Amino acid sequence: MKLKIFLFAFSIALISCSSDDETTSNEVSLVGTWELSSAIGSLALDLNQDGTTSTNLLEELPCFKDTIVVNDDSTFTQESVQLDINAESFPIITAECLDALLNREGAWALDKDRLTFGYTPGDDTKTVTIVVTETTLSFTDSIENIGSVDLEFKRK
Repeated sequence: MKLKIFLFAFSIALISCSSDDETTSNEVSLVGTWELSSAIGSLALDLNQDGTTSTNLLEELPCFKDTIVVNDDSTFTQESVQLDINAESFPIITAECLDALLNREGAWALDKDRLTFGYTPGDDTKTVTIVVTETTLSFTDSIENIGSVDLEFKRK
């Protein structure tokens, strides 16, 4: 299985966050450039097959990068390293970064702390609950074969 689902989840990372000084999403703008800084899974995995499992997915795949630019016209663009994830031998899941970037775009809408976004053309939309601060954006998502993943982005 290719990492389409895994990458989608990282892409979703367009969203919520928590910190000691939580601020509601209506008080802080989503507009800006966000870089993935943390992806913590609920399951310890050895995606890079180095013999060590970790819940820190970026430790397992340090080559993975994901940047999202949220525009004030309710659109966004995303550039991320393309991943190849193999779950055919589940529960053994492997992944590797490919030498290609995945560029996508879409639209977003925010209603209080609920962010809805979708990629164009025609992909399904997703709604997540977010909390945003001036510097971080994070949320939890469920990814097939991987489980829950807490994603966090830092404002660039």
